[in-house]
Amino acid sequence: MICARCESMNVRRSSWKKNEDHMSHFLYAPYRCRDCKHRFFKFSGPFKLSVIATLGLLASAGFLATIYLLSKPDPVIASLPIAHEVKPNRILILEKAKQGKADDQYAAGLMYMPGGDFPVNYQEALKWFELASKQGHAGAEFNLGLLYRNGRGVLQDFTIATQWIEKAAHKGYPEAQYQLGTFYKTGEGIQRDLTQAYVWYNLSAAQGYEPGISGRDNVANLMNAAEVLKAQTLSRNFKLTPSNHGESKTLAVNVENLINKNIPDTNAK
Repeated sequence: MICARCESMNVRRSSWKKNEDHMSHFLYAPYRCRDCKHRFFKFSGPFKLSVIATLGLLASAGFLATIYLLSKPDPVIASLPIAHEVKPNRILILEKAKQGKADDQYAAGLMYMPGGDFPVNYQEALKWFELASKQGHAGAEFNLGLLYRNGRGVLQDFTIATQWIEKAAHKGYPEAQYQLGTFYKTGEGIQRDLTQAYVWYNLSAAQGYEPGISGRDNVANLMNAAEVLKAQTLSRNFKLTPSNHGESKTLAVNVENLINKNIPDTNAK
């Protein structure tokens, strides 16, 4: 350290005086020359080192943070699909659906329903379900009935809803059988009939459809023993509606076997 007045190197560190404003000399320290007694302020060496070290640490931390942020994938960009991106299997299903096969038309309809590959569009789903239903596809008939039942993509109409769901139920579609049983129980879209409600719940339960089991048991509590016996007999003698659709034929055969196996013969008693 050199004295600014006499240029002597005989300088020592001085102490702060009571009346001195430390904040105005925040980066400096007081020194005094032993030769000329001149008192002056100089940039503090230790403080300078601490400032440099602190700045170095901040710079290093900023550099590492920048590298981390640049290398980390953006969760928003990574999760959002490109707006115009369409998976090949979607295109394939739609192209096959346009060729007129009922199964592909049914699959195309499902893609526009909640949980499907496309944004929900009930009108598009309705279009494909209608095309598949005209060919007797049980799944399409059931979903078409639900759209009419709930007024999705079409004006709500309980009567039309019941007609489509009844078609699927007669082909052995368990969900449709359960829903038809509910219609008979509530009288929604059809005349209320607890016996028929029991029949359709029973047919659905025979295929292991759990809601059908609980529905049958609940409606049985509203009936007397003779009515239940009659409903069981009707269930036993039920014959599925023939279908021109290949899968519906297979479904009908499997359901016929389940009915014969799982519904007891009440006449044996």
